[in-house]
Amino acid sequence: MMSRRRDVKFEVVVEQGGKPNIDGVFEDEAAARERAGYLLRLAKFPVVRIMKVNGAGKEEVIFQKASSGGAKTTTISHIDDAEVSAADLCTDALQVFSFASRKVLLRLLRGYWDEQAVIPAEQLHRYYPLRYFEREALLFNPAIMRLATLQAPLLGIKPFDRHDQILRLFGALKELAQASDTLAPFDQALARGGVAGLLAATLDRAPEERDRLVTHAFGAVLEPCRDWPSKVTAILRFHEEGDTENGCVIDQFLAETVDGREPVRALIGYAPDLGTALQSLLAAIHGDLDDRLPLTDELLALSNALGGGGFLETRGALLRRVQGGLGGLTPLTRTSDSAEGKAFQALLDRLASFDGYLGGPAMAESLTRRAKMVWGAGGQDAAFDATVQRLAGRLPMPAQRIGFLLDLATSPFGRHKASVLIRQVAGEFERVTSARELAAPGVSVDEVRAGLGRRLRAAGIPRALAEGLIAKIASIPDGQRSLSTPLLGAPAPSPAPTAHSAEQTVDVRAPKAVTVRLVLSFRGQTHRIPDDGPQLVIGRSSQCGIVLDVPSASRQHASLFQQDGVFVLEDLSRNGTRVVVAGAEPQVLAQGDTIPLGPRGEIVIGAPELGEEPARIAWEVTRG
Repeated sequence: MMSRRRDVKFEVVVEQGGKPNIDGVFEDEAAARERAGYLLRLAKFPVVRIMKVNGAGKEEVIFQKASSGGAKTTTISHIDDAEVSAADLCTDALQVFSFASRKVLLRLLRGYWDEQAVIPAEQLHRYYPLRYFEREALLFNPAIMRLATLQAPLLGIKPFDRHDQILRLFGALKELAQASDTLAPFDQALARGGVAGLLAATLDRAPEERDRLVTHAFGAVLEPCRDWPSKVTAILRFHEEGDTENGCVIDQFLAETVDGREPVRALIGYAPDLGTALQSLLAAIHGDLDDRLPLTDELLALSNALGGGGFLETRGALLRRVQGGLGGLTPLTRTSDSAEGKAFQALLDRLASFDGYLGGPAMAESLTRRAKMVWGAGGQDAAFDATVQRLAGRLPMPAQRIGFLLDLATSPFGRHKASVLIRQVAGEFERVTSARELAAPGVSVDEVRAGLGRRLRAAGIPRALAEGLIAKIASIPDGQRSLSTPLLGAPAPSPAPTAHSAEQTVDVRAPKAVTVRLVLSFRGQTHRIPDDGPQLVIGRSSQCGIVLDVPSASRQHASLFQQDGVFVLEDLSRNGTRVVVAGAEPQVLAQGDTIPLGPRGEIVIGAPELGEEPARIAWEVTRG
């Protein structure tokens, strides 16, 4: 006769606000007692107990202990209309497992996820936690009503009707959770074959089931991980550089894990002040976190992954944490006003991008509010106009300044100062002398004009003015440069010959001005020093001038610059750089080596002995 011991479950239950909440369900009593002991050491809950539940549903308390901890009330977080879109609307329980839906749940119930140390991808598959969450009236009911209020207008129905729909979806979700044991083969596919093996295993199932299968497999991996750093480590185990499709899956789970104050605090570990913590996050986003600093191994591993490019969702999640820190009132430093100013300026430099500051309108608003405090005097905040001018003035290129102003105008804070921002945007456009000044590397001028049109409208710039500004850019020849305002690093052009050219006196003793350029060609794109800037960095980081997809390349592999009239290549890597010149033996540079570049040749980065296809970057020095 089959023993009924297999039907026994052990529920670890904690009390919060006088109400029970299941922390986890275990097959083994020893594992349940180990978990209960850990929760008691945390001293977060006034009571921890273990319930023995048999197959018939009969419950028996086999362990209960009180601690000195106290529970605090968990509430929903504020989310507004901008954070909910048609992509988040679910009409079927399977759609709840989508990344768009999970992001909404993550932000709405941020306090709950932090308290439970889980992410939606885990909890959506667990029947008992879902059942107990439903009983949390002070959390469950407000969350359902808030979602219904935000989503009803998108569906064209009344909020109470959407409320009923969401309740039915939650009921269907619990039914799916009760049948989640049938998804074990997909957990095994992830364990054996990584993300590629998991995705291959889902091909035989209906497309609408894919998100459920993938989240269940990753939920099984994350379930034993009881803290945020260990979750990051578990996810990164499946990361393989250069695999775009698999990278998207990893990116989503990483973003879901780090998009919160508590996860980020745990990843940073110790930081002496807010400014240092934000600098660490920005270094991780850029993929160049200094491993000599006293930071956690998990944050260093995350930085190394981000340094390879991609991971847009994870970068966005970390940027939201930076924006949240800047938007608060906590000082960046704990010393003097001058140190506060220096810390803020260092953050501005790390946030600068080709079209403004990273983070979009929300970051532009937080930076402006923080700048008003930092640059204020006598206990008074700095004036809005002067603050904005100073923030824009730290950005050297027109595209950067215009991008920042449009982002700020799009934010709720900036809309209250629309007239000031409109004047500054118009003034910046007046100083633009070429459509190329508004183009990011690799972006066509037509794309720039279309993108500017969208951003001008989003910022609320009056239609007539917006059309006039776009028309002005469209009328400027793409290669035209003004004598009075050349591009940064570009020489001013010679004046066009006139009808009196033949009568002009020429001093034959005066030498003609000669401009020397280093022209680099890689995969159909051309880069010029100094026309495109005084320095160009090659590497895997998305911030490099030439971005490589070679696994053995460093994030910042090599640097090119002009020194005393000669172009120089410096190796910054761990694996070396080959320099090939016709008629000479190839030279291999080690980290820190420099070499002057002759008239032409090739820079070769990659290891053929490892099966890589090396990147070959041709160079030529031109004069004229």
